[in-house]
Amino acid sequence: MQMFGTRVKGGVLIGICLLTGTLQADIAIQPAFVEVNMDEGRPAGVFMVSNLGDKEERFRVNAVHFTYTEQGALTRSATGANSLAPWIRFNPRELTLAPGTRRAVRFAVVPRGKLDTGEYWAAMELESLAVNEVVSKNEKTGKAVKLRSVSSILAPVFGTVGKTSYEGQIKDLQVQVENGAVALKALIAATGTGRLGVKGEYAIVDAAGKVMDGGPFGGTYVLRGGQRWVKKTIGADIPKGEYSVRVSLQAAHLEQPLVKEIRVAWPELPPAGAQPGSAPQQAASDKSVKSEKQSKDSTDGGKQPKAQGSTQSR
Repeated sequence: MQMFGTRVKGGVLIGICLLTGTLQADIAIQPAFVEVNMDEGRPAGVFMVSNLGDKEERFRVNAVHFTYTEQGALTRSATGANSLAPWIRFNPRELTLAPGTRRAVRFAVVPRGKLDTGEYWAAMELESLAVNEVVSKNEKTGKAVKLRSVSSILAPVFGTVGKTSYEGQIKDLQVQVENGAVALKALIAATGTGRLGVKGEYAIVDAAGKVMDGGPFGGTYVLRGGQRWVKKTIGADIPKGEYSVRVSLQAAHLEQPLVKEIRVAWPELPPAGAQPGSAPQQAASDKSVKSEKQSKDSTDGGKQPKAQGSTQSR
């Protein structure tokens, strides 16, 4: 959608939105995320928040920054590197939703100063004003501890400045035994000035060229300047021997997929009943093999998600 020179795009986001507790079933946000062009004035848009449940919900609306650790844990902060959070304004700042109703939350991005080329991001956080309390009792001491929790949802806003580059690399590919199962792990890095939403497939091939196992792999976002491990548990019964393991990942912004291939001596699983960290499992874990083939970097060229959010310029 394009109106008054400001673009806002929305779509389905892989692995970004954080929904916790009962909010996941009862609250819907459309679009799930938006993309804005910050070269075209002061971008603005609308999130529609719907209460699909049978009780009233009350929220505080915050602007927060978020990142991922290499292991995929989401962290939130008031601001950070490449953050839009200090520049986003939401209206209203609090909202009450009766069952079966919806309300618009409008936002505007007002950057200060000159920005470097690349992608910036933050999120609209819907922080529930309902506090859940759980009492946990220690059976040994007899003491009770009261735990309080608050549920929240994140709906991201991504803003681009100038010609953003979308490039990536599979930096490492490993086959290891973890928790009594064989795991295929890839370390994916976003090496350009924008994020990558990657998903693809893997294949395990024997010396004769027979595909022993394969299927979907990935389905995650890697933010600008970040890298993340993606793991797939291999359930197939693969005999002892040497195999080629190949991972190919695609992203909407990439012209060519990210590819990496290794040769690996397939690790043996520990005997049934063996404790984690025992000698057989530890030895198998050490059999991960470094890559022999480098992945190919690519630049933006894919189609963008279809616009879903309404927009205006200010």
